[in-house]
Amino acid sequence: MTVGPSRTTALRPAAGRLLAAVLLLASTAACGGSGGERDASGSPERPAPDPVERELDGKHYGPYEVRTDRFGADAVDGDFGGGTLYHPVGGPAPSGDGDSRRHGVVAAAPGLGADESMVEWFGELLASHGFVTVTLNTRATDDTPDERAQQIRSALGYATRDSVAADRTDPRRLGVLGHSAGGGGALVAAAEHPAVRAAVPLTPYYDGTYDWSSVRTPTLIIGGDQDAVAPVADHAEPMYRGTGSREKAYLSLAGDHFVANTPGALVAEQTVAWFKRFVDGDRAAGRVLCPPPEPDGTELLAAKHTCPHR
Repeated sequence: MTVGPSRTTALRPAAGRLLAAVLLLASTAACGGSGGERDASGSPERPAPDPVERELDGKHYGPYEVRTDRFGADAVDGDFGGGTLYHPVGGPAPSGDGDSRRHGVVAAAPGLGADESMVEWFGELLASHGFVTVTLNTRATDDTPDERAQQIRSALGYATRDSVAADRTDPRRLGVLGHSAGGGGALVAAAEHPAVRAAVPLTPYYDGTYDWSSVRTPTLIIGGDQDAVAPVADHAEPMYRGTGSREKAYLSLAGDHFVANTPGALVAEQTVAWFKRFVDGDRAAGRVLCPPPEPDGTELLAAKHTCPHR
C-alpha cells in the first residue's frame, strides 16, 4: 500500500458545544452500588444529563485544534504500514495523572481488507480531546489480529519515541482501539502489553481461540446486533465475558459490522470518556460511563458493565 509523503496540516475544532463539556458538566452524583457485572436495567437510575451532553455538533470535536502528519512505512522501518499522526495543539493543559505537560497516546487499527481510513474519524476525535493518536495502515490488509497487535504496539512506540509530537507524549499513558480484526488485535495488544491502560475494540473479530482472561486492561467493547462479518455471539460477546479486567463494558448497537465507524454522539461520548477515565485517570469521566447509557431500543439495544469506574 502506497502512503504519501509526510505532511502536516491543521484541523479546526468544530464550532458549537464540545464533548469536553460532557465530561466537565456531567452530573456530580457518584455511581451507586457495589462492583460486579450488572445489566443496564439493573443499574441505579442514570442521572439526568446536562443539556449539553447530547447536543454534539459536527464531528464532536473537543477543545484542541488538531494537526496531522502523514508518514510512510519507511519512516517506521516497515514495522507497520505507516499512517497518520493526529496531535493536539493549543487548548487547556493536558489532563491526567502523569506529566501535566504531556498527552496520552492512542493507536487505532483497521480491519481485514481496509486501510487507516476506516478509523480516521477516531484520530481526529481523540486528538481534539487531548490524545496523540496514530491511525495506522497494516503491513498487509490480510494481516491477522495477532499480527495487528504487534503493529499496534509498534505504532505506540513510534508516537512516543520518533513522531513529530514525541516530546509531548506520556509513554506511560497508552490506549488502543481497533475495528474488526483491528479490534481483535487491540485486545491482544492489551493482553500482551501491560503498559496499555485502556482498550476499545469496535465490532471486534478474532479467528481462533485466545485466553481473554489474560486481559487486565479496562476494556470497552462495542458490537452490532446485525453484524454478519463478526457475529457478536462468536466474537464481541465472548470477548466481553472472557476479559479478565475488573473494569469492562459492552454496548450492543443496532447495526452491522460498520455501526461504530460512522461518527455518532453515543460512540464518541463513550469512547472519549473511556480513554479519559483510564488513560488519563480522569475520574470525572467515570460519571459519563457509570451508570451506562440507557438502552433506547433503537440505537442502543443493551449495555453490560462492571460499574462503578471510580
